[in-house]
Amino acid sequence: MKSPGLLFALVLTAVLCIALPAKALTVVVDAGHGGQDRGGAPGQRVAEKPYTLDVALRLASTLRANGIRVVLTREGDYFVGLRQRCDIANAQRNAVFVSVHFNGAPRIAADGVETYYYSSQSAALAASVHRRLLAATGLEDRHVRRRGFFVIRRTVIPSILVEPGFLSNPQTAERVSGSPAFRQRLADAIARGIMDRFQ
Repeated sequence: MKSPGLLFALVLTAVLCIALPAKALTVVVDAGHGGQDRGGAPGQRVAEKPYTLDVALRLASTLRANGIRVVLTREGDYFVGLRQRCDIANAQRNAVFVSVHFNGAPRIAADGVETYYYSSQSAALAASVHRRLLAATGLEDRHVRRRGFFVIRRTVIPSILVEPGFLSNPQTAERVSGSPAFRQRLADAIARGIMDRFQ
């Protein structure tokens, strides 16, 4: 028969195992473009870089408010190379990488939400974030797609790239550029998608 002291220790250990969270998740938030790289399709009136940064900073704030550690690849309007972004991501442990972009196309009517992944370990995260972005924007579902973009191909942690709308579309460009509340909605949707997957 186990002693009362041993039983207490076993019960305490079990309670701690239930109460203590798993090793904290880190989210590497990557604001696309920056510095001399304005982003966007050729001739596009609305630059991409300020809005990817704004959404990335809002996303970081929402994640931190929910107890999630965040690493940003850029925090201002400066250029960060693609390889450097991957190096920042690959230096993290128990982490995921989310690259924030906006789409552009020669056809101004093009619009909708696209979410990209490369490795199979990233597919569930892409699907989770994509669902939340569709619900938040009400835009056309242009689907989750597997593509070999450098920043999601060269990262070893689960990695996705989000494109929640086309800045070449005048209506979406006005929503993104003119409404901080809409940009916050995008950030919150991405955060919820991450938390749906990992919490």
